[in-house]
Amino acid sequence: MSATVYRKYETVVVTRHDAGYEAQRKLHQRITEMMEKEGARPIRFEYWGKRRLAYPIQKATKGIYMYHVYLADGEFVRKFTRTLQLSQIVLRYLTVRLSDGVDPATYDFEKEQHFDTLPTDADEGRAHGPTTGWSAEIAGEVAAFDEEDSEMSEDEDALDEESDEDEEE
Repeated sequence: MSATVYRKYETVVVTRHDAGYEAQRKLHQRITEMMEKEGARPIRFEYWGKRRLAYPIQKATKGIYMYHVYLADGEFVRKFTRTLQLSQIVLRYLTVRLSDGVDPATYDFEKEQHFDTLPTDADEGRAHGPTTGWSAEIAGEVAAFDEEDSEMSEDEDALDEESDEDEEE
């Protein structure tokens, strides 16, 4: 049995959309280094991307959402909160305790583990879409529909060619 017992937390961070990818990357790196230094165990990181805010925050109408799930103690959460408060690009954040008394030695990290990558400046032209949630499901359905539609148009082209041959005879 492990001597340390943690709590499971999730934190959603909303940052300025106009801060740039380098600032986003530095914030994410600072958070990751803090987790390593303080002994917190990251479970999940999702990049939810740019979204319209429900109401303006500090005159910003759009924000970039990042989602973290981790195992940590209360002291780490206080330091983490302080880091987010001092950051110039963070608009809002919310940390929620999901469960108490989690033993990292027996916790199944493989079951929930998922780590997105942050977009780069080269990805500017492409949409960095979500990898989970409703948006990803809809994007998958749209992509599947587009594939079916292209297959159907190929079949129609083949039928048109056959009918053209029949008319020539």
